[in-house]
Amino acid sequence: SALAGGLVRIEFRDIPTEDRAVAAALEERYRLDLCAVAASEPEEAGAPLAHVARLAGAVIDGLIGPSEGIGIAWGSTMAAVVREIPVRSAAAIEVVQLAGSSSRLGRERDAGQLARSLADRLGATDHPIYAPAFVASRELRESLARDPEIARAMDRFDALTLAIVGIGAMPDGSPVAASSLIRSGVLDDAEVARLVAAGAIGDLVVHPFDAEGRFVATDLTDRAVAISVDGLRRVPRVVAVATGPAKAAAIRGALASGVVRMLVTDAATGRAVLGDA
Repeated sequence: SALAGGLVRIEFRDIPTEDRAVAAALEERYRLDLCAVAASEPEEAGAPLAHVARLAGAVIDGLIGPSEGIGIAWGSTMAAVVREIPVRSAAAIEVVQLAGSSSRLGRERDAGQLARSLADRLGATDHPIYAPAFVASRELRESLARDPEIARAMDRFDALTLAIVGIGAMPDGSPVAASSLIRSGVLDDAEVARLVAAGAIGDLVVHPFDAEGRFVATDLTDRAVAISVDGLRRVPRVVAVATGPAKAAAIRGALASGVVRMLVTDAATGRAVLGDA
């Protein structure tokens, strides 16, 4: 049969159990428009990302109308989320890459690849940014932004109705940086040390912020071929997807910034965010 031959795939899209109490507490404390929290099961403590990505896919699917401008960031969390967004055919949707690329992130986590994959799942048009996430100088960034092809994508930032982002956490001595900004290798050790010295605990897209949610190191982001902080603030719905208690401080800072109004996480992470605030 076609089923046995692998031509037909039947998916049972089971949405993870939610922890409504943690979600309500986060919504109230941070005045969020929406918070969805995947219940943390002890035996699944090692792999919360799959559950959070599945929940995020369902939440984002519910937010997407027939005609949207959707911006998407980069990274492993985003890659997991894109795979969980149900397929549809919506030619009136546009998907916009929020930041340029980095060859060091690997193909699957690359910003351009993620925008393309999301557009494919939605039957949408994608608007890639054919440029690195960071360039050597502000002048080079300004001249790149005038390039017609790059300008066409960046001009779409103002029309975004939804942005899907991860929350990066700055290095705290752990061997693997929990931030695509750091993993991308675009910042050298001295720049990372300078960010940490400036109080940076996390980043949204390419923008580092401190514990109070203030954005730091604007000289760095002046060289970023990416949506600006003000551009992100203008997007009516910014959904952050983040998991891992190690990211608690970064999530807290991101919520304090006021940019993120919707959050999808897991219960263990949510409790860590609430616990030390």
